[in-house]
Amino acid sequence: MTAVERYNNLDGNVVSRDALKRLLSKACKEKEHRVVTKIETLLERNDNGKFKITIAKKLSKPVQKVKRKTKRVTKASRKARLKKKAFQLTVKGLGIPVIHLATSQPVTAPKIIEHTREVLPPVQKTFKSQIISQQKKEPVQIKPKRKPIKGLPTMADLDHMEEPTETFRLETELGEFLGDLEKKPEHSVVATLDAPAGSGKTRVFFQAMEGYANDHKKCLFFTLEEHSKSKLFKDKRNQYISPENYSNITIIDDVSNYEEFKKLVEAHDVIFVDSFGKLQRLIKSFKLELDDHIRKAFDGKLFFLIFQRTTGKTMRGGSDSEFDGDVILQVEKPDEDYRNNYLVARKNRYNEIPMLKYSIYHQRLTKDSEEVKKTPTKKAEPLQPKLIVRSL
Repeated sequence: MTAVERYNNLDGNVVSRDALKRLLSKACKEKEHRVVTKIETLLERNDNGKFKITIAKKLSKPVQKVKRKTKRVTKASRKARLKKKAFQLTVKGLGIPVIHLATSQPVTAPKIIEHTREVLPPVQKTFKSQIISQQKKEPVQIKPKRKPIKGLPTMADLDHMEEPTETFRLETELGEFLGDLEKKPEHSVVATLDAPAGSGKTRVFFQAMEGYANDHKKCLFFTLEEHSKSKLFKDKRNQYISPENYSNITIIDDVSNYEEFKKLVEAHDVIFVDSFGKLQRLIKSFKLELDDHIRKAFDGKLFFLIFQRTTGKTMRGGSDSEFDGDVILQVEKPDEDYRNNYLVARKNRYNEIPMLKYSIYHQRLTKDSEEVKKTPTKKAEPLQPKLIVRSL
């Protein structure tokens, strides 16, 4: 169906703005200027999402030009034409009569005067490239053939938008490893972490929470794999989290529906989920997707999500997450000593430094040729009774 037919069929119907834009694009391709003019005028004068279309006079279909039939040239006519052309080009002499004179004196031939011909120097051949280089013409600026469509954004519109100035940069070696994670005006930044069991994934979360809480960011920790009242959890808290940062970190052990999850996320800046597979099993109302229900569902948030690693060294339940995440982290275990485990980034859009490795046990960046110095870690202090306020 052509653009004119689709335009005539709009009469008496309620049409969305997106449908009019699609018809506008089709009319531009078919060069139907009548349809383009009418739709552009309607979109410019109204900001509505839907329009009730009433056409007073429908457009007529474009008249197709009839091709004129060319006369068929036969073999006989072609020969007659060539014969006539050859006859016109033949020269049959000048038609001057020869006169003989009867005289007594012998007729002598006229003297022939020889003229010396000047020898000219040979002409030097020049190539086209030499002639073009000698002329040195200015480059021709190609003008755009078509103006941008009104109402649709272009690359030039990005210059008028305000650039985000706030980032989630940490002033630690872990922050140097992560890079300048931006606070997006639309959508959020997602960092995924996958590793085998017992490799130190949760300890990376505790170190990151301490850094962001120190930076006065409100942190939310969904500890779905390890309960917050367990001794293991309290030992990690005493080792990595300073007491003055306790009130900046909210702990959630269970969540039953997506609406509750959304309310908790909206009240915080940095969200940690351990793990994404367990969160999918707890929210049973629908299949939770990383891109649709987390990254695009919130603006200006930073998510850290843990994925379990399968025996094939892939992310369990997260085959699409390797493409949806902005930062893809994984823990490597070079040997059985957990103190040698390090963190690497398979993908990081916010850090251009390659081959960075972060030692989880020593909390510092390392290199392949550099031996890790054993630095004393923070000793676990005895648990003192404190009043911990949990915000919901």
